[in-house]
Amino acid sequence: MSSDRDALFAAIRDNPEEDTPRLMFADWLDEHGEHERAEFVRLQCELAQLADDASDSQAVYEFLRDRDHVTRPSADWTRIDDGIHRRIALDLRAADLFRRHGRAWGPQLPKKSGVEWSGFHRGFAHHVSLGNLRKLAALAPQLRGAAPAVTLVSTDFTARVVEQLADAGLLGWVRGLVLNSEHASGLRELGRHPDAASVRTLKVRGHGAGIELVSALAETPHWTGLHTLDLSETISAPADAEILFRTRSLHSLRRLHISGAGRWTADTVRALTAGGFAGLTSLRLAECGLVDDAAEVLAAGPHLTSLRTLDLGHNRLTGRGVTALLCSPHLANVAFLGLEGNRCTGLYAGRMATAEPGGLRLLHCHGCRFIASDVHKLARSPRLRTLWYLDLDDNGLGPTAVREIVRGFGKRCPPVVWLTHNQIGDSGAAHIAKSKAAAGLRVLHLKHNAGMTDAGVRALLDSPHLANLDGLGVSTESDELNARLRTRFRHSDLDYP
Repeated sequence: MSSDRDALFAAIRDNPEEDTPRLMFADWLDEHGEHERAEFVRLQCELAQLADDASDSQAVYEFLRDRDHVTRPSADWTRIDDGIHRRIALDLRAADLFRRHGRAWGPQLPKKSGVEWSGFHRGFAHHVSLGNLRKLAALAPQLRGAAPAVTLVSTDFTARVVEQLADAGLLGWVRGLVLNSEHASGLRELGRHPDAASVRTLKVRGHGAGIELVSALAETPHWTGLHTLDLSETISAPADAEILFRTRSLHSLRRLHISGAGRWTADTVRALTAGGFAGLTSLRLAECGLVDDAAEVLAAGPHLTSLRTLDLGHNRLTGRGVTALLCSPHLANVAFLGLEGNRCTGLYAGRMATAEPGGLRLLHCHGCRFIASDVHKLARSPRLRTLWYLDLDDNGLGPTAVREIVRGFGKRCPPVVWLTHNQIGDSGAAHIAKSKAAAGLRVLHLKHNAGMTDAGVRALLDSPHLANLDGLGVSTESDELNARLRTRFRHSDLDYP
């Protein structure tokens, strides 16, 4: 039995990116009574396949998974999108199995080895921190036997670390890197090895790496296999970013996430849109100091038509730049557009009204300082006709804006609407309660709205047009109303008092 198991594991190790050997291993587990482990492998393999399908379902699911733990369990996603429903079901079942069996399924290395494991991917332990590397060569056979491929987590990724990994024959075992603090010398050394071409994910956290990091990636030849590059607070100078964007070995990226990068210019973004990143499906440029000129360059880029996720949170965009993004024919396939923390007031009415329909599913505008006239333009724009989820939290919106949402979207009302931390009052709640168009709502969040009393909450609960709600988030101290909320809705995840 053990020889069969070892042979199957060896096949996985030799072909770590293929699902077939993993699914054959799952079949073997089933045949030998390890049914839940087999199920876990299959669940995680399917989740990994879906993560790469570049669908609107995946774009929205990633937001729900990473940033909205309230809506995800409270909505009946079968009424909104089967793709999201499937992903949530897979994730919940895999998480349940991991809670019950993760410790037993994890690698069993001696504690004195200093090796720490966290998380599973496609059925096997995946994230590893190696600790003391002096005994790495002796541990190498056990490490290769513990997991077929790993993401290495390191706070001190120096050239010497890379040399030790190479001496132990473990460079090809590393398919991802999560690095903090020192990393530039290690990345430069790794980039000289052909094994760097097998690294699919690189996430770097740190302050002021700048040109050292960029040079390590741009001046070494073997970073050709990267699919995900995630840099936080590492690049601030626009010139450094432009070098990165012009590096041909990185043009196979599917996901590029950069945050905390200072103040970029339109020329910085122009280097990004010049044509090298035609395969990008996810682009996040948060806290990069982007202004409207940069947004217009991004919107005009003809080579970003594969984008499904575009997150530009916490920049310096206004209505002009946001209008360009929402009306761009090149960004028509974007399913998630994140604008959180930008001052987006002043959308252009004419352009918004004539924008071609696209595939936008989630518009995240938390704290964007929209006013009622902006909401009017959003609700009536053809580009927003396909929305599943609209977030207008913390915009200072009053009853007039609510009326614009109700009238503008009409029967096309997004199933999920967030309007917390506004000023809609009881009259705004009444607008929603009386609207026939509200019948399309599945989840409605109205907590922390100035002027909204128990009368407004009661109007919502009594509304025949809101009979299809799966979740309602409201603020009330009434025992009666809280009892009605708990009785009516399946989940308590909306943080009822």
